[in-house]
Amino acid sequence: MATHAGRGRMTGRWVVVIGCLTLACHGASQEETPTTTAVPVETAAVQRDTIRPVLSLFGRLEPVPGGSATLAAPVDAVAREVTARVGKQVHAGALLVSLDAPEWTTQARSLKATASAAEQEAQRQRDLFQQGITARRQLEESEAAATSARSAADAAERLLDRTRVTSPIDGRVEQVMVQPGERVSAGAPLALVVNGSALDLVASASPGELARLREGEPARVQGEGGTMAKRGWVRAVAPAVDSLTGTGTAILRIPEAVAPLLPGTGATAEVDLPLIRDALVVPDSALVLIGTTLHVFVIGADSVAHATPVSVVVRNGQRAAVTGQLKPGDRVATAGAYGLADGMRVIPGADRAP
Repeated sequence: MATHAGRGRMTGRWVVVIGCLTLACHGASQEETPTTTAVPVETAAVQRDTIRPVLSLFGRLEPVPGGSATLAAPVDAVAREVTARVGKQVHAGALLVSLDAPEWTTQARSLKATASAAEQEAQRQRDLFQQGITARRQLEESEAAATSARSAADAAERLLDRTRVTSPIDGRVEQVMVQPGERVSAGAPLALVVNGSALDLVASASPGELARLREGEPARVQGEGGTMAKRGWVRAVAPAVDSLTGTGTAILRIPEAVAPLLPGTGATAEVDLPLIRDALVVPDSALVLIGTTLHVFVIGADSVAHATPVSVVVRNGQRAAVTGQLKPGDRVATAGAYGLADGMRVIPGADRAP
């Protein structure tokens, strides 16, 4: 009886063990069954194509050389009349400020009288020389004195004429720095006239950007506020880089500038660089940053995405020229590329043009 009961207990333990093993095996088989979800993406084919690089620069607009004039007082004087007004359109030769310079007026009259007397003496010496009364040396000295006196008188007269301060260029009055009745010193600024019909964009550029720029390359310049772009071109490229900022200067000419392209305001230029031919071109949306490296996801025939590192040569709009382990005809993920991982299965949509 004891033996039978022991066998019964042992049999029961085996039943329990076998049952547990059965459940464990069944659970393991359920865990090992993978569940995969394919991600829908749009694709585009890699192409060999021609692409034009576009370089963006930002800077300040300035008048072209000779396009602005700061008018200054020629002598110590008092402003008698100020006709200049900020924003006023003026032509070359227009009177802006009249100055009174009594001391210079008196001096100019004195020098003019001295010159007249010296010239009369020189003429008298010529007459005496022709009569054989005076020596040649005395004649030459009187003529030299007359010439010197006349030069001084003419210079004083020209200086006095400059007390009528006129604009040397066509343009608009940008600043007026004097009021009627105000005393000014020689060299003091009186007014600033600017011709903004043509402007230069003075932009900072990195050494790499400077190396790619060439004089004469076409550009589009857009003022602050996203206004309509105006045509221009690269006028000059600095031959050196500032050691403090690490940048150089590029100057772009806008021959027909209109508001809001105004001197002193900021503007952005897009410069069309020489064409790159036979480049591997992908849509810009195919580029994904993984870590510190750009990648594209190449979709294989089995609809599996493979992360492929690339380097961008240039971007233009929604296209990018790249280098890497790609070949024409490869399909790359575009919309939906972000969030993909290497080896992930996808549901590719119809290709679109890069």
